[in-house]
Amino acid sequence: MTASLEYAVFTELSPDTKPATPGFNRRVFTDTDICKGTAIQCDFTTGIVMLAPGAYHISGHSMVAYFTKDDPPETIVTRSPASAGYCRLRGFDPNRAVDPANMRGLPNSDPSVICIGSPSTANLVPSLFEAFYETDKPAQLLLEHQSGSKPEQIYLRVFVENSKWHVFARIAVRRL
Repeated sequence: MTASLEYAVFTELSPDTKPATPGFNRRVFTDTDICKGTAIQCDFTTGIVMLAPGAYHISGHSMVAYFTKDDPPETIVTRSPASAGYCRLRGFDPNRAVDPANMRGLPNSDPSVICIGSPSTANLVPSLFEAFYETDKPAQLLLEHQSGSKPEQIYLRVFVENSKWHVFARIAVRRL
């Protein structure tokens, strides 16, 4: 007997403008593109993706943008040199305090870090990631993005032209 497929895709659109802060910024997904089954859920208040025990294939992207209120309508003005950064996917333990502003507070070598995304810049160049993850108990995951210790004029979300339809992060999870 074949088990039924379970998968989900969650997206962070831009219903508001949200500046980046120093260090790691939690991505907070706003929409469900698709969700089949009950093994994969997302809390749209915290950005936490919850997984039932099992093995998973996880992929997605995260990006940030330069933005000032003086930018011409319907544009993102690129900068050179551009602030560099990347995303990371990690397990979340509500009993373990981590200061997101301290970029070295939870090193990328920590066992809770599942994968690191590709390098990106604040010129809307996404950080891409892909991972396999296995858990024998319910798990909570976070996607984070950092653009250094001084992310001036860098935003996790940009709401312009009265449109929320700007995808700044997406995660796709499939139970294996």
